[in-house]
Amino acid sequence: MKALTDAVHALTTANPGWLALAAAGLVGATFAAAGSWCSAVGLAGGKTTLIDACARYGAGSLVNTFVPFRAGDTVRIALFSRCVPHNRRIRATTGAFAAIGAARAAVLTALVAAGAVAGAIPLWPLAVLVGLVALAAAAAYFARGHEAGHFLDAFKSLDKRTAPRLIAWMAASTICRYFAAAAACASLGIREAFAAAIIILPALVLAGLFPLTPGNVGLTSGAIAVALKAHGIAFHDGLAAGIAFHAVETGVGLLFGLFALAWFAPAITTRTRLTSPT
Repeated sequence: MKALTDAVHALTTANPGWLALAAAGLVGATFAAAGSWCSAVGLAGGKTTLIDACARYGAGSLVNTFVPFRAGDTVRIALFSRCVPHNRRIRATTGAFAAIGAARAAVLTALVAAGAVAGAIPLWPLAVLVGLVALAAAAAYFARGHEAGHFLDAFKSLDKRTAPRLIAWMAASTICRYFAAAAACASLGIREAFAAAIIILPALVLAGLFPLTPGNVGLTSGAIAVALKAHGIAFHDGLAAGIAFHAVETGVGLLFGLFALAWFAPAITTRTRLTSPT
């Protein structure tokens, strides 16, 4: 309880300028994540625009804010599947989601490798990520000569032109998220904030594997606090950084969720009018 009290006290001293930069970083991260969906759905045979992708992605963010178990990812698959023209659209979009996960693993492999070389991160997460990347490479190879009910369409379309584009979107999202984590730490005066952010990102990935609460509330903050404490930062300072990061991330998720509601409102209104009895 004392750690929580100290963390809340530390939050009252947070620098608003750094928090604004953290928000800007998370807006950029969300925009790039939507871009990765736009790219992956294109690999699966679908077609959408970047702004439309932001709305569909934002709808998932809104659901994740209030519903546990990453239900927003299911919403995203459902919404993006509407961009795919054939009747196996759910399978194709689920495969696109898997391709996004593979791209994220590739980017995090580079990040964790850099952290491991610097002595900030243990090596075991690197082995897991390399395994995921190898699995994705095997799926892409297998997809070349086999049919899987459209599930592997996105992997089948990966080549020297499309793969770098998808990875670039995910790299941009990860870099923006890294900058946001560093800004959240800097807002509280945590020393070597940019080095601390390298520790935070893998912790956030691990926390995301167990989304037991709406918006992962509590788990995100706790994961950041534990990760930073392991590297000599006081637990209450790490907890304050985790709360600050999570609060800003939730605000950005709600912002994109409200944009999604505004974007889809005309279509919802039209459909309601067409289905309502006269």
